[in-house]
Amino acid sequence: MYGIPPTDHSAVPVMTVRYAHLVMQTHIDCPSLACPVKRQAKSRLVEAKHLIPAGAPSTPA
Repeated sequence: MYGIPPTDHSAVPVMTVRYAHLVMQTHIDCPSLACPVKRQAKSRLVEAKHLIPAGAPSTPA
């Protein structure tokens, strides 16, 4: 955010959906496999159905 790379990549005890969106934006350049907080954010968004992972089977609307 603001051109400053994130320095803390540690997972957090509780992550809201709103915070997960913020993490995904601020850690956009971090690989999910190397960044625990981005991995946690992605899992939270998938759980909340705010993100559908690539390769997931599509469901009819």
